[in-house]
Amino acid sequence: MNRTSKLAALGHPLIDYDERVNRALGKILASRPWDPTQKKWLERLAKQLQKEIVVDRESLDAEGSLFAAEGGSKRLEKVSEGRLDEVLSDLTGNVWRAAEGAEA
Repeated sequence: MNRTSKLAALGHPLIDYDERVNRALGKILASRPWDPTQKKWLERLAKQLQKEIVVDRESLDAEGSLFAAEGGSKRLEKVSEGRLDEVLSDLTGNVWRAAEGAEA
């Protein structure tokens, strides 16, 4: 029995990865007031997370990435008011938490 089947058998709802990312983004956006520039960057991070699964400082600074072209992690650190690591951790953490949004 694979992990998906086990989760289904245990009564855990199966949630598409993109939906998990969208829910995680929603939790981050609801966690505090964000200005329009911050919201734009958070939405871009979520879109990248849907494509790459891992988004960290290294991937933000990778040569050729869209983020690197716009200043990479240094720029995002400034936009996030020095909380880039916290934002990345919260975003990815919320993606992988068990379907809390479906249970609420």
